Amino acid sequence: MVLTTDLVTKTLAFELVATSPVRLTDSVRLGFSPIPPHNAIPLLPSILSLKLTLNTGAIFGLGKGHQWFFIVVSMVAVLVLIRVFWMSRAQARVVHVALAMILAGAMGNLYDRIRFNAVRDLLWLFPEVKLPFGWRWSDGPTGDQLYPWIFNVADAALVVGVVLMLLMMWSAGPHERVAGRDPD
Repeated sequence: MVLTTDLVTKTLAFELVATSPVRLTDSVRLGFSPIPPHNAIPLLPSILSLKLTLNTGAIFGLGKGHQWFFIVVSMVAVLVLIRVFWMSRAQARVVHVALAMILAGAMGNLYDRIRFNAVRDLLWLFPEVKLPFGWRWSDGPTGDQLYPWIFNVADAALVVGVVLMLLMMWSAGPHERVAGRDPD
């Protein structure tokens, strides 16, 4: 469900948000963005807007241009997550939900990296936040601006899944952590 939601929202946004549908071609592989300049579409004023961007790096655009590294890491993560899921107890429902969210997020972004050589992002968190020190959000690949908090459903699922796992590990006793049991 999370993976489907991620891929569908990305596809719809790249069809509808800009002034014309965005077709991702080999231009991304060559370092050019096919996304035309466009205004953000507010969903929740001052909190969340739709704005299209392509991220060829990791979080906040770090590590741009190292797609093969991110693809390999994502594939290994998917395999590890499947193994952890397989090895966990059947009653560990919270663990399963957290792992499923992390897995769906990893697979959604892995699909984009393989298919488009970049991750499609569209949800802009706090678009109207005034930044300190005269900084401003980047509208493109300029070095003096900050990468905006633009993400996708896969990113949100990854964060929620990881936070859920950390909370469970933090609240579980040592015996529960080793046995893979839910702390409730």
